[in-house]
Amino acid sequence: MRRLKGKIIKLGFDSILAMASVAAAVAIYNRGDLGSLDALVRQALVFAIFYVFSSAVFGTHRNVWRYTSMRDLLDIGRAVLATLFAFGLFQHFLWPAFLFAPSFIVVQGLVLSAMVVGQRLLHRLVYEGMPTRHPEASGVARPRVVLVGAGPLAERYIRVSRLNPYFGYNIAGVVDESRTLFGEMLHGVPILGKPKHLETILRDLTDNGRPVQRLVFTENAPGGGADLMDVPPAILEAPEKYGLRLSRLGDMTAFHEGIESVDEAPPINPIAIEDLLGRPQANLDLNSMRELIAGRRVAITGAGGTIGGELSRQIARLGPAAMALLDFSEYNLYALELDMKDLRLDFPWRCLLCNVRVAEQVRKVFAEFQPDIVFHAAALKHVPLVEANPSEGVLTNISGTRIVAESCAEFGVGTMVQISTDKAVNPCNVMGATKRVGEMLARSLDDAGGTTRFITVRFGNVLGSSGSVVPLFKKQIAAGGPLTVTHPDIRRFFMTISEAVSLVLQASAHALRAPDQRGRILVLDMGEQMRILDVAHQMIRLAGLRPDLDIKIEFTGLRPGEKMYEELFDAAERRVGTDSPEILAAVSQAGDSALLRRSVTTLEEAARRGDDASVIRHLQAVVPGYRGDPALEHLVGLGMGRKKA
Repeated sequence: MRRLKGKIIKLGFDSILAMASVAAAVAIYNRGDLGSLDALVRQALVFAIFYVFSSAVFGTHRNVWRYTSMRDLLDIGRAVLATLFAFGLFQHFLWPAFLFAPSFIVVQGLVLSAMVVGQRLLHRLVYEGMPTRHPEASGVARPRVVLVGAGPLAERYIRVSRLNPYFGYNIAGVVDESRTLFGEMLHGVPILGKPKHLETILRDLTDNGRPVQRLVFTENAPGGGADLMDVPPAILEAPEKYGLRLSRLGDMTAFHEGIESVDEAPPINPIAIEDLLGRPQANLDLNSMRELIAGRRVAITGAGGTIGGELSRQIARLGPAAMALLDFSEYNLYALELDMKDLRLDFPWRCLLCNVRVAEQVRKVFAEFQPDIVFHAAALKHVPLVEANPSEGVLTNISGTRIVAESCAEFGVGTMVQISTDKAVNPCNVMGATKRVGEMLARSLDDAGGTTRFITVRFGNVLGSSGSVVPLFKKQIAAGGPLTVTHPDIRRFFMTISEAVSLVLQASAHALRAPDQRGRILVLDMGEQMRILDVAHQMIRLAGLRPDLDIKIEFTGLRPGEKMYEELFDAAERRVGTDSPEILAAVSQAGDSALLRRSVTTLEEAARRGDDASVIRHLQAVVPGYRGDPALEHLVGLGMGRKKA
């Protein structure tokens, strides 16, 4: 009700300006002679009605006057032109007694525009010039910051922050890649130079008694605006030496034009570790992803996990006909259901408790739902836990994959997309070996040439996923340390959750566009591997602390089944490109599918008996290069009564 009242007041004020513009235009056109007052009033009233209608159509009454922008001025211009056109037709054909002449219409438009635009700008000028709104009015010493990037986000940030007396930061300047902006001002804030000159800029500010405490990046990730890679590496790697903390602007969604409550500046957040991957984020082909999903019935196994959950959210935005979200974890599925409800989806969807290890459950879901595409993300992925429970790893990662794949073939599913891992390449642990067998199963079925396409997508570690180092390090930092790293030289590929899932969708779309390229494993290009120790150092710095001083790092030794570094391609695989630079394909010779099926049957029988030693021996026979420990020496002392070789 309050908002409606405000809009009515604005329209009323505009109607007064419109009537006043008629009198002013007549006086200018007739050189001071207003003519008949009665006729002038009638003309002013009718003209005001036309302008109020045009204003409502173009939404000028919805704009916040104190934040008048160029977009608002364009809306006013459209409303004025529409009013002049409609009123001109009206007085020419229906009321010729009104004063009419083309030159008068021009004068009328100029006067009305000047009055309405002038009123908006005066309102903004008064608002921004009020002493109580000036940032210095709070009298509080505020940390000094430099913004990296002079794009639209920085402009809004400075503009809004100037209006809030309780804004917590003093913006000392901006750095930007554009050479032409150097020396100019952005809402009174100087543009000091390029990011690569930051060391000199910071030193000059300190010498002038204006030391900077924080760098704020105005883009959320490399590749847009001011790229993090333009900043000197010394600052990114050891900001504490410069007395700095690194931050980035928070969510700007509340600062779109037309929002009526923008009294607070956008928050400054610590830089997320994924912002410092050392490479730009992958370019995504949204059209191909939408073509893959739009109008199709999609089922996702392991939907409550990190990858499965992100798949669910991204696919939901691509217009599927329906979604079935499967998981065996009640809590994970409950949490996902809450997230999906927040999306207010306009198509049918359900969260279903389903264990991929139980064929009857999977077949029942597929028979009732009849999916067109199945994304198989259900898996046991934590290396030490699967190493300690080999039979469970086989039952989920191999038997579960077989059951889902066979159900897809039985119920005529068009496409099954299997999520794999770089640990399946030259595996040295049970988890990697079981995922490799899953790849072999999918490839064998795809090579068979049936109506169902079986696509495998392989990638490395996902930042922030459950069981990854990032959540562990965050928890350890919050507890005051130490951070535990297995080895100082251990390295891993990293990718953000959203990036990985988007590329899974993009890779799947590519595979369907190339029906002649069956049996290939699609591999996401993840750049160079990162040292886990470097990730630990960076996370400590981003928390405003000093590695080895404020937070210690302890080396615990490699865990059972853990590799020093990962690989994306096996030696027997040939690497080929695709139509997307972010996606590669692994091509290798096809194996004996009948032998593979017999081996999988034997593996599953051993796993159902709980014979872990036999499971590892059979994995060694099936997976080239896998050298597990059939004696299970790393399990001694668990008291589980495991069988020996």
